[in-house]
Amino acid sequence: MSEKTDLEKVAELLNVEILSPLDSGDILSLHKALPGYQAVADDAARFVQKHKDALKLDAAVLAGLTDGLAEVKRLEPPEHLLEKLHLSVYHQRLQATDRCMEAMYDTTRRIRDFAEAYPEIAEEGQTLLDFMKAFKPGPKREK
Repeated sequence: MSEKTDLEKVAELLNVEILSPLDSGDILSLHKALPGYQAVADDAARFVQKHKDALKLDAAVLAGLTDGLAEVKRLEPPEHLLEKLHLSVYHQRLQATDRCMEAMYDTTRRIRDFAEAYPEIAEEGQTLLDFMKAFKPGPKREK
């Protein structure tokens, strides 16, 4: 038996499936969701339930609404949890990148300090020096 991947473990913990990403054709075939669509779908399900006899709708129509809504409600909590987790990880990555940038500033300062004594270092570090020129630390200078 093979060991589960981290992604499989998280999916199992959240009781969700791991699906392949939709291709562009699949995405185009989806009904377009508008802002507030969930509330409209809830209202439609209640409306169909209330008037199903008068509307003479097939049972599959009500089942499609209720089953779809149940699946949406089941997926909302893990979706919200993953959104918060994603934002937290993203912010942590930004902070880690900030620490890297500070080290890159220090490195470029050292390259400039030793450029005369070690011209080969200045030559090899030129790409980093050029890149870091775009990122000057501190407040912007007024013209």
